[in-house]
Amino acid sequence: MNKRQRQVMCSLLSSALLLGTPLATPAEEAADQHEYALDEYVVTANRIPVKQTEIAANVTVITREEIEKGGYSSVPDVLRKSSITLEKNSGATIPLLNGDERVLVLIDGRRMNWSHLVASGSNSGAILDLLAVENIERIEIVRGPSSSLYGSEAAGGVINIITRKAGETRTSVASEFGSWGFKRYNLTSQGKSSDISYLLTAEKKQQDSFEYKDFRTGKIRTHNDSQLDREFLTLRLDKELKGGRSLSLQFEHTEDESGFAGYIHPDGRSEYPGGYRTSLDNNVALTYQWGKDTGANNLLRVYRNHYEATYYNSLFAIDELEATGLDWQQSWKLGEKHTLVGGGEWRQETINDNSSIDESVTTGAVFAENRWSLPSNWTLSAGARYDHHSVVGGHFTSRLTANREINSTTNLYASWGQYVKNPTIAQMYSNTIYWKGNPDLDPEKGQTITLGLNTELGHGTKLQTSVYRSQIDNALDWAWRDWDNNGIEYTKYINVNKQKRQGFDLTLSRQLSPQWNIAAGYTYVKIQNQSSTETAYSNDPRTSQPNGYRLNVEYDQDKLNTGLTLRSVTGRDTSVFSGKSYLTLDMTVNYKCNSDTRIYFKGYNLTNKAYESAASYWSDSFGQRHPGQFPMPSRSFYFGLEHKI
Repeated sequence: MNKRQRQVMCSLLSSALLLGTPLATPAEEAADQHEYALDEYVVTANRIPVKQTEIAANVTVITREEIEKGGYSSVPDVLRKSSITLEKNSGATIPLLNGDERVLVLIDGRRMNWSHLVASGSNSGAILDLLAVENIERIEIVRGPSSSLYGSEAAGGVINIITRKAGETRTSVASEFGSWGFKRYNLTSQGKSSDISYLLTAEKKQQDSFEYKDFRTGKIRTHNDSQLDREFLTLRLDKELKGGRSLSLQFEHTEDESGFAGYIHPDGRSEYPGGYRTSLDNNVALTYQWGKDTGANNLLRVYRNHYEATYYNSLFAIDELEATGLDWQQSWKLGEKHTLVGGGEWRQETINDNSSIDESVTTGAVFAENRWSLPSNWTLSAGARYDHHSVVGGHFTSRLTANREINSTTNLYASWGQYVKNPTIAQMYSNTIYWKGNPDLDPEKGQTITLGLNTELGHGTKLQTSVYRSQIDNALDWAWRDWDNNGIEYTKYINVNKQKRQGFDLTLSRQLSPQWNIAAGYTYVKIQNQSSTETAYSNDPRTSQPNGYRLNVEYDQDKLNTGLTLRSVTGRDTSVFSGKSYLTLDMTVNYKCNSDTRIYFKGYNLTNKAYESAASYWSDSFGQRHPGQFPMPSRSFYFGLEHKI
């Protein structure tokens, strides 16, 4: 770090520590409210509530109303509503933002990523399906690097799952049935008395192994060992204190005994016949907030996440992961048009897989971001963060954004941000006969430039678009084959020289009439790699969605809501995918019988297309990868009922 960087960082931290004036609301008209109108504000992009037209980032918000209308049964199902790319392999669903799997997953701002491979083939270390959808108030998706605010893993963006807080006293039950013996039962109870509220959810869902369409033969086959058996129990307790303060206790418990769903051989055999895993998640967090009556998001949080899994008839054995963390965040108003958000984080993570790894890492961080409101509705923000990792050392990341709010429905923005991704504990210390750790790995580092526009074109037509370009150094990748001193073959992770990403995202929506709404989207992603032995960049064949298209048509009239969603992908590399393109069609029908009861019907992959969302990455003994290793389910249907008691 040079002298100038030290001066900037010291200035930011000194401001955060010495200035204690409470932050007034970014929108003065909301100063006397305890809660922001969340349909107008987003918390994740800047760590404080900010109007959507003042955010210098590509942001998608999925509301509670949209979740209910879609009849979704899992968090991945909810995310598929947006243009976000989801790759599914070996029983895991991996989110991609800006074509990047290095995505930070949060629950109410609490980090849920692990420094370990919790699912085969995933470097993100995040489990998406930790909550019943009845717990979710909204999901905020922020594309682009956010390392200056959130640290490692936030290279492609951030997904923040915001949970519901009880607003009334009621109990509801839900049940759902569908293809391949799918069953889901849910009980949600919430209550509020004076300044104390609670929300309790219990859910169980099961499904037999799903079927898929073989792209080689066109026949329907069963994906053996893909069965699902999962239980959720969650509790949220809230206590409102005087002076805009509150205390919140959250607990999430998940038990899972599901098939490992390993990759499929060309002849239909599973790589790990009879493979399944049992896992247990217990997460608890206690959060104290203050300044809520002024629109601030000040908090002090202590949390503990614990995950353990046992694998049977598979490559893995036993995993036990534990994380203890402390988060602090505070906002200050430094002037009429100047605010500062600062804070610190501490986290200790321990990994024990009872076979090759028994390690722990500790990370500590401080961050600060200044935000200025300038003439002509310009907003400028500049932030920096220092992270220290007990193994790989310390590093700075910075971000600079500019936003112009042209009117109440239009804003134009530009941003530049640095990001970092630390190697996982498994990547550094794994020691199996198949996979050797590499303790000499360096963090991935890079920067992204983004330009974007959000506007309303008139007659109910809205446009959201952004273009980005990234440059990554020391990008981590899997070295498919190496040999030890005894001539035994193994794999390991290495730092390749460089990686470039560029892309484009566009969404158009229009309210055709009070009943009809239509939305269309297009995404473009290009990823190129350059290893230390190459002089030129080459296209990454594993890009799962080079060109993505989405069309959604919705009809909403009185008690009936229906929707059709068409998705298509083109331009894929057939060396690792079963085809260059695919097209699927999904359908939802939601009918509200009365104020207490609703029924819904869903159909997925109505075109019965043979496709996969993740590239094939396992090789045979000849070093050849066969496409279609992770097939997606064939046509399926589901029927559900929800009733408030």
